[in-house]
Amino acid sequence: MTLEKTVAYALALLCYLSAREVFRISGRHVLVLPVFVAVLLVLMVCAALGLDATEFASRTQELRWAMDLAVVGMAVPLHQVCRRLGSSLMPMLLGLLVASVLSVTSVLFIGWGLGMPWDITAAVAPKAATMPVALSLVPGDAIHQALAVASVFLTGLFGALLTPVALHRVGVFDERIHAFALGVSAHAIGLVRAQAQYPAHLDLAVAGMCGNALVTAALCSMFLF
Repeated sequence: MTLEKTVAYALALLCYLSAREVFRISGRHVLVLPVFVAVLLVLMVCAALGLDATEFASRTQELRWAMDLAVVGMAVPLHQVCRRLGSSLMPMLLGLLVASVLSVTSVLFIGWGLGMPWDITAAVAPKAATMPVALSLVPGDAIHQALAVASVFLTGLFGALLTPVALHRVGVFDERIHAFALGVSAHAIGLVRAQAQYPAHLDLAVAGMCGNALVTAALCSMFLF
């Protein structure tokens, strides 16, 4: 391993450990989830030191490969939950599929309608997936990575705030559906809220997050590349 790679990995590790400490000190606040903060710290350090974020990403390419493996691994908790849902399985999976398709295609249609550059649209499209999945689906330059971070963060924040309200408005009060929907619509931020409100159904929130990440990755691979 070259010196440049060693420094890049050391920086990534330091930023992630710092982000975890910030998350702990904040009382596990949803606005300072470690992955979000770590990415922002890396981008801030690169900007402050005049480093090329694209070059940094190329020197830590193995991390992206690890993210891709993590996406495949998400099928495990999804499969475990599916085995115990019984008659609720098909409606929830159908809802997951519809939500994922709408999330990606709506960005594509809006971007096309507004005449947005394709690379900007592609960076925003995986906004409802987890941060590692979204970052693995966009180019490695700083602008697109920062745009992906911002879109994922805002989607998670508004999803966690609005999903329970929307479900109550349409007459859905089942805690299992609420937990699952929070995972689908708000990824890691949704898990934090589900853990606080529906701790008995946290596994459903994890399954929703993982399922949406898998479907989003497949859709973006088909439509964006």
